[in-house]
Amino acid sequence: MSGIAVWKRVRRSDRAVAPFAGAVSALVGVVLLWVAIGSIGNPTTREEENAAQELALRIFGCWLLGGAALYGVLGMFRALLGHLAALLVAPLAVIVALLVLAA
Repeated sequence: MSGIAVWKRVRRSDRAVAPFAGAVSALVGVVLLWVAIGSIGNPTTREEENAAQELALRIFGCWLLGGAALYGVLGMFRALLGHLAALLVAPLAVIVALLVLAA
C-alpha cells in the first residue's frame, strides 16, 4: 500500500474519528484543569501546587499543539476543529460551573 493510499484512507476516516477526537480532548482538558487547580494530586505546599500547575500547563500545551499538528498534517479538519473546540471550551465550561456553584 502506497503512502498516498494511506493518506486517502485517513482523510476518509475523518468523519468517524472527529467525535472521538473531541471527546478525548475534552476529557484530557478537564483532567488537566483539575490537576492545575489542585483537586487531583492534593498538593500540600505552595511549591507542589506550582509544580502541578506547570506540569498541567506543559501537558496541555503539548496536547493542544501536537493534536493540532497531527490532524492538520493528516488533513483531518473535522477532527482538528473538534480537538481545538473541546480543549478550549470544556475547561471554560468547568470553570463557569465552579463559579456558579460557588456563588
